[in-house]
Amino acid sequence: MSLSMRRSLGVAAAAAAALVATTTPALAATTTAESATINRTDCNRNDYLEIHNNGGRDTLCFANAGEVPVAIYGVNWVESGNNAVTFQFQRNLNDPRLETVTLNKWSQWGPGQASIHKIIWIKIY
Repeated sequence: MSLSMRRSLGVAAAAAAALVATTTPALAATTTAESATINRTDCNRNDYLEIHNNGGRDTLCFANAGEVPVAIYGVNWVESGNNAVTFQFQRNLNDPRLETVTLNKWSQWGPGQASIHKIIWIKIY
């Protein structure tokens, strides 16, 4: 094989590697961004997802469709607002089992005990 042919193949291989290196992170970022469009927001409206914790002293609000991993401890109750919502939680610190609850719009959920250990994942539809 001639030197110019080897050089052409080397340049083509380098170009292909560069293309793969630049498109793969972009595809990964797009997939992640699409699944995490949910965001925290001020609790200044009643149509947001509201998660009440710390004996009802604190409220965290979320808006927009999507899903996100979270770590919200000491949850006392959840209000869906104008959202259909699914969340996953660990009821007790010493019990690693996870439970899932889905709420329709304008619904409330209480854990049936003072509080749950933590919510680990939220999805707004």
